Amino acid sequence: MKDERVKQVLIAAVVLTAMTCGMVATLLGWRQVPGVLGEWLGTVVGIMSTPFFLEASFVVLGVLLVMVVNAVRRHREGDEFVSSDDLQAREQTRTTAAKPPAAKD
Repeated sequence: MKDERVKQVLIAAVVLTAMTCGMVATLLGWRQVPGVLGEWLGTVVGIMSTPFFLEASFVVLGVLLVMVVNAVRRHREGDEFVSSDDLQAREQTRTTAAKPPAAKD
């Protein structure tokens, strides 16, 4: 279980590092890109550096990232649906198995 948490943290760190490098590269290098792509990147940099849009874009990216991670996890682990009968049967076996043996007098 501990290895799974370390793996999740490493994946999150790689994703955040890649996003940070991409944003920094765009902010620093958009002037060197010629043509329409350079103009488009300049517009994106202007929007990225506007305070309201910056926070809003981070919120959208965060929600999108959580949705993607959750979809991948659900695909890997399967559906979370468990019927009520299964839960009741599991609870009964747990309570009967958890009873300590009776003490002898």
